[in-house]
Amino acid sequence: MIKRILSIILIISLVLIQLTTFYSSKAYACSCAFLETKEKLELYSVVFEGTVIEIGETKSLSPYSQVREYTFAVERAWKGVKDKEVIITSLDGGSNSCGYQFSKDRTYLVYASLDKDDTLLTSLCSNNLLSSEAGEDLKQLGTGQLINSNNEEGIPSSGILYSIFSLILISIIVAVWRIRTRTRK
Repeated sequence: MIKRILSIILIISLVLIQLTTFYSSKAYACSCAFLETKEKLELYSVVFEGTVIEIGETKSLSPYSQVREYTFAVERAWKGVKDKEVIITSLDGGSNSCGYQFSKDRTYLVYASLDKDDTLLTSLCSNNLLSSEAGEDLKQLGTGQLINSNNEEGIPSSGILYSIFSLILISIIVAVWRIRTRTRK
């Protein structure tokens, strides 16, 4: 009798342990490994902070997956970016497909990988963050490289060119004025 009661208690205990061990209140379509900021910097081909300026149309890769392109105006870069604008591609099913959906006119810290077709890809597991929520990552990444209005050839922006042109023009006017005042005397 005691053996039977102990056996029943043991079976009930094992069932309860199984239920509590494998119980989850939520199920996710994709599971992602947590990476430290420095690990993400090493792992991904491109790391930058930028604002979404354009959201492309959805494109079908197969009957079961779609992608969308996002164009970013890059503000700062830590790795792999030198241009003012970058196009990032993500699966377009949101978290259901492990994709990441960006919002227009919002600024993000983006981690992306380069695929075999030289397309920059990101996903839910890339741990992209709104800049307003990326304080710890930004702190660990440091200042990065500011991507300003200079293009890759190093040609100054129109504002700098305008200033230089104005200084040259003023110098010419002053020189002509001095020459004329000397010749009148």
